[in-house]
Amino acid sequence: MDIAEEKTRIRKEIRRRRALLSPETLSEIDRTLPDFIAAIDDPELRSKLKKAKRIALYRAYKGEVPVDGLAESFMARGIKCCFPKITDQDMVFYDCDSLDDVKFSKSSIGIKEPSDTSNPVDPKDIDVVVLPALAYNEEGTRLGAGGGYYDRYFGSLGSRRPYLLGICYEFQLCSDVPSTDQDISADFIAVIPGDAYEE
Repeated sequence: MDIAEEKTRIRKEIRRRRALLSPETLSEIDRTLPDFIAAIDDPELRSKLKKAKRIALYRAYKGEVPVDGLAESFMARGIKCCFPKITDQDMVFYDCDSLDDVKFSKSSIGIKEPSDTSNPVDPKDIDVVVLPALAYNEEGTRLGAGGGYYDRYFGSLGSRRPYLLGICYEFQLCSDVPSTDQDISADFIAVIPGDAYEE
């Protein structure tokens, strides 16, 4: 099995597992995630989050780890939060000062994206990125949805790249995640324990 086939196999399995998560479970994870992240005893992560002036996040889709509560906790601390919008083959981030529906519109596949695209964020002005992913290995290698948007957007920054925070369910950790030189890796992975969502 080549790398592309292996990635497809893993994506299919993770999507199957995510589809089993109930709306109630996802809502509870969203509610408790800010405290879960704040309690992680990692000096670099704590330092990066404390010093951050702008944090990039995503709007969860089809069972992704919900991070709306985390975004709201950052906003409450005066941290700017930005979210991605896909146009053609490019991903661009835009600041949003709230998660109100009026601030977002749904893409053709149903992902919430910023409505106000008048002021794109310079990627060098992003301090921390909360990454969406299908899977990670123990070293932080990320398997995305397949579009390569995050790999291209942040991989092109080299040493100026922001701190990359992966948040995932236990079942998203896969030792055999294949990778290429173009795949970005998370600087830290916060793994939500299985007892938070397994019944």
